[in-house]
Amino acid sequence: MQRALVTLTPSESKRLIAKAVVAMEEVQNALKNGYVYIATGTTAAYIAEEILGEKIEKEKWTVGTVSKGRTCVTAKNTWPKHLVLYKGKPFEGDPVEALKEMGPEDVYIKGANAIDVNWNVAVFAAAPDGGTIGRTFGWTITKGVLTITPISLEKFTPTPVEISAKITGIRSFDWGTGLYAALVPIPHAIPITEVEAYEILANVDAIPIAAGGAGGAEGSVTLVLEGDDEDMEKAKEITKEIKGEPPLEPYTEDCSICPFAKICGIGTGAF
Repeated sequence: MQRALVTLTPSESKRLIAKAVVAMEEVQNALKNGYVYIATGTTAAYIAEEILGEKIEKEKWTVGTVSKGRTCVTAKNTWPKHLVLYKGKPFEGDPVEALKEMGPEDVYIKGANAIDVNWNVAVFAAAPDGGTIGRTFGWTITKGVLTITPISLEKFTPTPVEISAKITGIRSFDWGTGLYAALVPIPHAIPITEVEAYEILANVDAIPIAAGGAGGAEGSVTLVLEGDDEDMEKAKEITKEIKGEPPLEPYTEDCSICPFAKICGIGTGAF
């Protein structure tokens, strides 16, 4: 039996979680026999990289973002499309057409912005139609599509997401430091955090014991790893592989041309 103390920066956690999601039996089965729908997002971009084997400008592979100290959006001229794979190959049709065909043996991957004490997750939505989650939720939940949410414990919140959902919304705020948004729970999601990632990849226990940092370690998560000697050696190699993952660059839309300016504390001049 071994025990280790490990600190992961947000980017290192994203890489770890991405590797774990791709290694999941359900994901591997869907890659071979069905659909894998990866909704855009920075954590999801790491998953896309792991599957495609190619580099992605990950800070640009999202529409909504929390960057430069505010809730915001990326530049409209770089808004990405969701990645849909059918039997491991890019699906050429409209993503909605894939959703129509998907079922319990297929996989829908959607990142999130909060994970609470009950391991429930929720994602920001600022578009009036509910954004990505609003446009895909009905298809995935009514058809029993396996929904996986990769999310780092840097996004842990002690407030249950069902409470957060009741006090948020694009028309709910008088002022704020950035884009107004609703926090939308994803009740059928299976969260994959650093805890699940180490279990999937190395069969070791990961116990979160601290969070935060400074000097490039802001948002970090510190864990205690425990397991048998052989498994812990595997965990060490995985940790060595992800350590040093570079941070994402700040990337947002120019406020003067932002299409969401009317629902933003900065855009409206309320802040």
